[in-house]
Amino acid sequence: YFFYKDMAPEEVCQKIYLNFDNKMTDERYAKMEALNLSLDELITFASIVQAEAPRFEDMQMVASVFWNRLNNSDVYPYLQSDPTAKYANNVIKPNMPIYDAATIEAYDTYKGRRGLTPGPICNPGIDAIDAVLAAIPSENFYFYANIDTRVTYFAKTLDDHNANIAMVKQQYKDAEEAAKKAEAEKKKGAN
Repeated sequence: YFFYKDMAPEEVCQKIYLNFDNKMTDERYAKMEALNLSLDELITFASIVQAEAPRFEDMQMVASVFWNRLNNSDVYPYLQSDPTAKYANNVIKPNMPIYDAATIEAYDTYKGRRGLTPGPICNPGIDAIDAVLAAIPSENFYFYANIDTRVTYFAKTLDDHNANIAMVKQQYKDAEEAAKKAEAEKKKGAN
């Protein structure tokens, strides 16, 4: 987007809406309807995928995990998305003139909210929207990402998920030890 210093807020909004309208093609609306999603639900769902997936390559699989949880809510009642909890506690809560626990819980998919949040947690890109609309089938119900390497690991079972968590924690530990060793070598070489 190109915005100018003295643009009216209405002009900024019109530019954003026009871009959105150009990207939301009839094909995307047809997929949305076939998946029984409203536009609000699509954008909310895509915002969670956008916030969760560190790489485009992972977005469809992250969406797949959430589709699986939404479609099996008797076993997986919560999406358990870290970005929703962070949004509730780090964005909404500090900006509330009067604290409202129900609003916080509505955006925290670990505690209070079953299914999607009542609204988006960020502005999703078209890749996240398309990832939701792709509704790629999988048997995965879990994922865990290494924030440093930006690699996401997917799992069908809780045991596999816990193994992925242990593996990523070991990766963090190994990286920290390697960094310390490199720093020690650097200091040794400087002397």
